[in-house]
Amino acid sequence: MSRYLKANASAKILGPFSYHPRFSYENLVTNFVIDQLRGFSVKMETQMNDMLENYRIYGGIQTAFDAKSGDVFAEFQYLPRLIDFSARFDRKVIFWERPESNIQEKYSFQKIEFGASLPLFVRLRASLKPFAGFTRFLDRGDRSPTGAGGPVFREGEQQLYAGAKAELVFDNSIATGLNIIEGTRGKMMFTNYSAPGNVDASFSQFSLDVRHYQKIYREIVFAVRGFAGTFFGNAPKNYLLGGMENWVSNRTNYDGLNNPLYTTANYNTNLLFAEFVNLRGFDYATLYGNSAAIANAELRVPLIRALSGGPIASNFFRNMQLTAFYDIGSSWNGGPPFNSTSSVRSRIVPSSTTGSPFVVKINEYLNPWLYSYGFGFRSMMLGYYLKFDLAWPVENYTVKNPRLHITLGLDF
Repeated sequence: MSRYLKANASAKILGPFSYHPRFSYENLVTNFVIDQLRGFSVKMETQMNDMLENYRIYGGIQTAFDAKSGDVFAEFQYLPRLIDFSARFDRKVIFWERPESNIQEKYSFQKIEFGASLPLFVRLRASLKPFAGFTRFLDRGDRSPTGAGGPVFREGEQQLYAGAKAELVFDNSIATGLNIIEGTRGKMMFTNYSAPGNVDASFSQFSLDVRHYQKIYREIVFAVRGFAGTFFGNAPKNYLLGGMENWVSNRTNYDGLNNPLYTTANYNTNLLFAEFVNLRGFDYATLYGNSAAIANAELRVPLIRALSGGPIASNFFRNMQLTAFYDIGSSWNGGPPFNSTSSVRSRIVPSSTTGSPFVVKINEYLNPWLYSYGFGFRSMMLGYYLKFDLAWPVENYTVKNPRLHITLGLDF
């Protein structure tokens, strides 16, 4: 009997015990990023969470190869309740050398953001994220040997901001493979930046991004995307149309009157808030303005996966895709440019003073819409998802020479 009691006691179920969160690393990712303004950068991200994923810590750092420009970000998420809460810190630094000069400038933006996110339905979520932050500008002077040197501080070098961002996100998409998606996803966003004590620096932004991925046969997908956005207020910022994200050997357009990337002012307020909008076949900032709209259509054919009836061992062939695409877009100030009576670009002639007391401002009344078409190839190479796109750009109804885009990353 005593042996039976001992056996029975050893098999006794213990508990329940109180749950104590213990954090562990979920992942650590290191990759290359090609920033439109800061060039090649290295980005490291990490995530920690507890076993039930009630709490999540997310953060990372991105630094350019010059070890001057970069980003630092950290976020804590509280997830055990119906409403998800978060707190986030961001710091963004841009060392900028003015085009056609040796003057160096430093721009920074620090922001603290708190958020609350409520799932309205299984596929629909609404978020509200109030924030506070400030920008700082430092003129580092002329770095040439004959320059005056720096740094030199300017008036208005710091600007405080307070505001909020509201988002409505819908997502019923399913990823069936790397860059193979089916379904629909979209995001509508409104952001307001209020500048206490300086109402002339306040501005707002509204944007809508919708993407649909339609399965055609097996894993062949037809993907379409539509984007429209506008800045408005007392100090609206700019959209810069052209190029692609993480574009190797990218090129940027600095020409044109009021180009957001080229200004003679001491403080270029566009650098920290300007947004790049992708359009294959064109340089960054080919067109620019307070508003932008684009549409992309892409046929994605994972050739080997579509033809194979079994597992594919090779990472290269398993993720290989052939694509055909068409892109169209425009960026403008004022009303939408639905006809050629709207000027999409202005320039000064002559571009530099040659002793003449006369200058002429030319408004170019061209076809306000740029578009391109072509085909591409994608696959995993050396641990990165590489995209090769050959695009024929069309500007003012003229087809130009094809351009090859080599980019890193997924989707559009």
